[in-house]
Amino acid sequence: MTRKSIVRGSAAATALLIAGGTADLGWAQDDQDSEDVEPMERITVTARKTEETAFEVPISLTAITEQTIQDSGLDNISDVALQTPGFSFRQGFGRTGGGQGGASVRPSIRGQSNILGGPNAAFFVDGIFVSGNITSYQLDNVQQIEVLRGPQSALFGRQTFSGAINFITRKPDNEFRGRLNLTAAQYNHYEASGYVSGPIVEDKLFGEINARYYNFGGDYINQDNGKRDINGQMSWNIGGKLRFTPNENLEIIANAAYSEDQDKGYATALLGSQNLNCFEPVTDVLPPFFGIPRSTTRSRGYFCGEVESPPEDQLAFNIDEIEALGFHGLAREYFRSDVRIEYTTDSDWVFTSISAYNVSENQNGFDNSLVPTDEPLLTINGSKVKDFSQELRVTSPQDKRLRGFAGFYYYREKDGEGFNVETDMGEPEFGSIFRFDSGDGVRNWAFFVHGEFDITERLTLTAEGRYQEDKIIATDDDDGETTEVTPFTNERTATFSSFLPRFSLKFQVNENFNVYGSVARGNKPGGFNDLPSDAMEADLEFFRMRGFETFDEEKVWSYEIGAKGVSDDGRFNASGALFYLDWTSQQLTQSEPYERTNGTFTTVPFLVNAGASEIKGLELEVAGRPVDWFDFRVTYAYVDGEFTDFYDTNTEEILDTDGEPSFLDTEQQVPNPADVDGPNGQVAGNKLAQTPTHQFTISNTLRFPLGNIGNWANADSGDVNWFLRSDMSIESKRFVQVHNLAHTGDSYNWNLRTGIETDSWTLTFFVNNVLEDRTPLVVTRLVDFNRPLLIPDPVRSFIFLPNARFTFFRDFTIGVPRQRQFGATLNLKF
Repeated sequence: MTRKSIVRGSAAATALLIAGGTADLGWAQDDQDSEDVEPMERITVTARKTEETAFEVPISLTAITEQTIQDSGLDNISDVALQTPGFSFRQGFGRTGGGQGGASVRPSIRGQSNILGGPNAAFFVDGIFVSGNITSYQLDNVQQIEVLRGPQSALFGRQTFSGAINFITRKPDNEFRGRLNLTAAQYNHYEASGYVSGPIVEDKLFGEINARYYNFGGDYINQDNGKRDINGQMSWNIGGKLRFTPNENLEIIANAAYSEDQDKGYATALLGSQNLNCFEPVTDVLPPFFGIPRSTTRSRGYFCGEVESPPEDQLAFNIDEIEALGFHGLAREYFRSDVRIEYTTDSDWVFTSISAYNVSENQNGFDNSLVPTDEPLLTINGSKVKDFSQELRVTSPQDKRLRGFAGFYYYREKDGEGFNVETDMGEPEFGSIFRFDSGDGVRNWAFFVHGEFDITERLTLTAEGRYQEDKIIATDDDDGETTEVTPFTNERTATFSSFLPRFSLKFQVNENFNVYGSVARGNKPGGFNDLPSDAMEADLEFFRMRGFETFDEEKVWSYEIGAKGVSDDGRFNASGALFYLDWTSQQLTQSEPYERTNGTFTTVPFLVNAGASEIKGLELEVAGRPVDWFDFRVTYAYVDGEFTDFYDTNTEEILDTDGEPSFLDTEQQVPNPADVDGPNGQVAGNKLAQTPTHQFTISNTLRFPLGNIGNWANADSGDVNWFLRSDMSIESKRFVQVHNLAHTGDSYNWNLRTGIETDSWTLTFFVNNVLEDRTPLVVTRLVDFNRPLLIPDPVRSFIFLPNARFTFFRDFTIGVPRQRQFGATLNLKF
């Protein structure tokens, strides 16, 4: 039986259960009236900085409750994405990165993906922007996760022009309670987490302390050292919260948390330039130049079709060499703190202050070889980032016909000291640490306002807007090959001002059904590319001439109509939305080769702006509890995103047949008369990269008392229940790049959980990745530094050979998903 047939079979079985349940399961109704079935929970959200039910909010959103996190065994943000229509998140390089984007931090909401640069969707904890990497953020202290789709810039600010993900933590109160989770699973996976929450001074002061230890030994054998340590990860964290309510009007909440991550290598392999299967260089016409092949075309080769994950015996990561120098694949420390003060007047006006201060330190160790070797090509570096934010807000009484809030926001982010480690043999000494000071940073301030007006009892107009200024600061951060801290130089600044409005109109058809429409504008600031400090002056001048020093801000207009409904008995709810996005100046990547001052060659990626794109799509979400022993949730997202105007020079090179560039200028306005195959870098009509067109999830749970195993429908409620939980997520293929030549294929992720539960404890046995899906998490375009190539270039010539440029054959890295895993979790509640 094939993987797809298993998926179809399980989906069909779930559909039959759902169909039967929605038909009220007539065979069960003799003894159980539908009125006895407990209705679905109406979830309260804070998507618009006030508490309201998800049904009321004219925004497409998914709210994942603490109970769902427990039932599904959600462990990180990637798991959350599998439960959310229109939200895709893949970690192709483990948990590396400092949060400034890249293949390991690549959230995609409604097709607005990115490859490098800052993420297009922002993460928040209790409404506070998280500037660092979110991939290791633990979910044990989370009460609810809200995923807001579409631009949220008017209320949430910068980097939310595709959406926002908000983690909402618990509030301690007069109830003393706690929880302990213990997990043991394959591959040396051990986890312990828990919290204790309750009153310190009754009605006045409350507190919570939470902690977690997580270890995953690795699920693939490392071909470099023979150990099963690939994907090895370790984390621990501790946090605390104090809530002070001296009177009925004032509430003060203070949070603090500290975490550490320490990882080994991730499961990533090279495709290998010898496996390229299309647009290969033509090297049999011109003789080699001192052993370097010469091509008559400018293509460096490519791979067309589905890229498959390599077998386990091809996975290697030279972690021993990194650790021998005293470093790790990843070492990260994070400190988070915030204070929220909320004062409510006797007339129900609310004044809110939110202050936050965060510090993160990252050390990343990359193995660029990814094959067993005694002399690996390593990159080891470190960075430090601090950020501070302050929000002030005043909210009017919410029971008035006209209501709203207004506020001010300030944010500052600053990079601190960093370091690079010498990993080449020779001089300077192997393993030497060279330090530098970075002056890079961001300063943002904004005013925002939100207003609602009930035109009639059923028709409500919402208008909101944000005026903000982003000041981007960039410096040259050359370590100077010295152990002394090298000061930054060449400070540059750019300011981006914008007004970001959002309007929505909601009509309540009846108390259980409403429809809405909205229009919103979002943006993501532009910035500076780092020119390589070790490049020859001729290459630096070329980069400046091509305008690679800077990139512009992205902009989007979003148009959406949607509907939300709840059945009269509360057992079913559904929501859906249609949307259209007009996206301009999308920030994409372009890699360029250059010659180092030491005579070697490498490449550097730059952010560049695409012309225009458009995205059309829909999202559907249906959940229900047809009978008290069965509940389900089905979601579907369709995202049709394509370029409408983008001339990509990398695409032009791939399709080149005559060795001549199509244009003689960087703006593609002056045709090259020597070019006979015509302009061929226009990718209008191509699909957007790194985002699926289709997403489909089915989740369902069966529960019944153990003492009545033979009569599910007629069983009375018991103290001990047996349960079976199934979560299946299907995503269609993702194109690797704008060329639409290589793709990942479709992915099928199926997790099963079963066990017994009482009001005070739950024992769960689980299987993750039941189908052993091996669809690549991400595929990233690179070059093969072991295979140099000379290609025609009348503008940028190789120093020893006129009209030829030194470069490399194309290659790709492939992020491999985790293997199937069996394990058990014990959850204790009190």
